[in-house]
Amino acid sequence: MSLSEVCGSNDRTLKSGSGLHRPGSVLASLLFLICSIAGAYAQSNALLSSSYITPFPQSDRYQVRVIGDWLGAGLTSGLQDAFKSDVSIQITDMSRSSNGLVRAAQIDLPGEIDRMLAGGPVHIVIFMLGVNDRASLKVGAGRVQPVSAEWKEAYGKEAEKLIKKLRNANVAVYWVGLPVMSNPGFNEFVAGANDAVRQAVYINGAKFIETSAGFTDQLGAYSAWGTDITGQTKRLREGDGVGLTPAGSRKLASYVEIALRRDLAQARAQRNIPLAGDEEEQARVVPQSPRSSSAAKSATAGQGKQEGPASLLKRPDQAGSKADAGAKAAGGFKTEVTAPASAAQDTARREQAAFAGAGAQQGELILSDLDNGLTSIAVISPVSDLSIREIQRQTPLADRLYFKVLSKGEALPAKEGRADDFRWRENGAEQSQ
Repeated sequence: MSLSEVCGSNDRTLKSGSGLHRPGSVLASLLFLICSIAGAYAQSNALLSSSYITPFPQSDRYQVRVIGDWLGAGLTSGLQDAFKSDVSIQITDMSRSSNGLVRAAQIDLPGEIDRMLAGGPVHIVIFMLGVNDRASLKVGAGRVQPVSAEWKEAYGKEAEKLIKKLRNANVAVYWVGLPVMSNPGFNEFVAGANDAVRQAVYINGAKFIETSAGFTDQLGAYSAWGTDITGQTKRLREGDGVGLTPAGSRKLASYVEIALRRDLAQARAQRNIPLAGDEEEQARVVPQSPRSSSAAKSATAGQGKQEGPASLLKRPDQAGSKADAGAKAAGGFKTEVTAPASAAQDTARREQAAFAGAGAQQGELILSDLDNGLTSIAVISPVSDLSIREIQRQTPLADRLYFKVLSKGEALPAKEGRADDFRWRENGAEQSQ
């Protein structure tokens, strides 16, 4: 049985509630860990880089779409003001006052996203939905009421459908949480809707942006007044206790702006890493210097197409038998062994190898002198932070250790001999105190 079949069988058994996978089962934990790591590597291999937003947008301009309800229109206005001086970003409003997840099928939100993706390149989508969703949801033959456990599960699945469509198309997704409301009942609904969407966002590799803290007083309660982005006290909310004033919309957009600028900076930095994009993309954004260009040509001459950072380490005068011996001497790492060279050639080769090593994410370059004037070059690449993030994305928020302990208040079982181990032992037998 293949690993994918094992993981699929394990997932089905988990959902069926089998005793083999009850909480605390060691076998279940091991299977879940193995499948999570396998899934993370499969997904990381499909990505072009470690940046959340693609480093190479078509025409070097990021296309951003805001899909929201009547609060989303104000968010779009605030974002357009925030990025008005950045010509590399175009923000387009796709908000409609009637939009909502409860009526997603009736207003055909999934179909609208399909048409948007087919109409041209889209790199970033920002969601702002929820104020129209205080209604029951159809589940099976009946309907469930807002913020009940069943309602939250169904509501999260509606958000998940939209997120999956976009993430499968390699689109960066940001979901903006609803701010606090003046009406206590409506505010309770908003908190429940945010909780349902937040977990769906995390599980499917998108990003959730919290906004509530910007629209409360010192005690955490709703406040119509507050500081704007310049630090001045202004009215941020409309009289209905739901809508946002222009100053409030601009402050709401500032939370999205912070996340966007951070991820855009990471994507732009990724453009300058050798081998991050294909030859055409690199030639467009980072023209090669004469030294690096000649080094790359000499490295690939007479050897055909090479892949990865090791392609810049190859040399035409490489000896096959000596290369095998050098690999064994280096302990089995991926090693390239070069023929004897002069001091000047050796220095140039080391500079070239250092330049190539920059293409490996956090890799370590090891140079060793072998017998007969040979030099071995080994590149050791550890598991990147991207793999860890992908594993975390696949773990539901409710199953993460910090959430169980800090949010739900669950106590962890004490380890034997630790200060919190209060089990009574007498004559070698363990008794409960």
